[in-house]
Amino acid sequence: MYTQLFGHYLLNKGIVDADELHAALTAMTRIKAKLGAVAIDAGYMTAAQVEEVHQAQHTADKRFGEIAVEMGFLTDEQVVDLLARQKDSNLVLGQALIDFGFMTHGQFEEALNDYKSASSVNGDMTDADMEKEMLGILGIDNTKENGFYPDYILLFIRNLIRFIGDDFSLGEVQRGVTVSMNYASKQEITGDLKATVAIGGTESGFIGIASRYAGESLNETDAYTKACVGELLNLQNGLFAVNMSNDHGIELDLTPQTSEEKALINIPENAIALNLSFSFGDIKIAVVKH
Repeated sequence: MYTQLFGHYLLNKGIVDADELHAALTAMTRIKAKLGAVAIDAGYMTAAQVEEVHQAQHTADKRFGEIAVEMGFLTDEQVVDLLARQKDSNLVLGQALIDFGFMTHGQFEEALNDYKSASSVNGDMTDADMEKEMLGILGIDNTKENGFYPDYILLFIRNLIRFIGDDFSLGEVQRGVTVSMNYASKQEITGDLKATVAIGGTESGFIGIASRYAGESLNETDAYTKACVGELLNLQNGLFAVNMSNDHGIELDLTPQTSEEKALINIPENAIALNLSFSFGDIKIAVVKH
């Protein structure tokens, strides 16, 4: 989440504009290594072991390092070492902005120091710290919204980073509006609580999500593309249901996913529509608790 937090800071302060940030985020996809790749490079894991951990992440809301330790592929000490190695990749966004000529090294150093001071970011910043800051940026109050929206949105952001990529910037949270999506996948959550959730957006955004999730290049919004986006939504909601059951004793069920074109979704004042801009296009996540 560091990339989104720092990128949002640069954009909000007018240090870079949206097009410059977009270009840098696009460049990052070519050079930023994920923890699995770092583990292979360090000689700690084989490619087969990394793939086994990735598959396990489809059924457990846990980070790569947690699962790898549980499976006996890594020790706690090795995870700490890998995170330290990977942490340098947090600076890739700044390096990309410098390489494009959008910032000088001096401007990057000043912006990074100012950001650390303003957000209390330091080398000991935990995932929980970053998630708290993320909620603050999005204007989501965990104390007032009974945990549902904060838990759901944070899980969705984690899953996007895990399965789609972290080359996205944060947009606004909309409430009390009707949002439109050129293409959308929807699903109903039922059981002890009820909600309607959807993910979609522009055609390029929809196809981009499907391509990343499927791990192949797709170029049209056919049945397969729609099924891929629907499966991502089902994965998100399945993990959310597991978390709610384990953490709160709330039992949830899911209806089959559906796909819509030119979808209009009413977002009441007490619901959320989150806008995100990926390097491949724009997407929206709509969450309405009934």
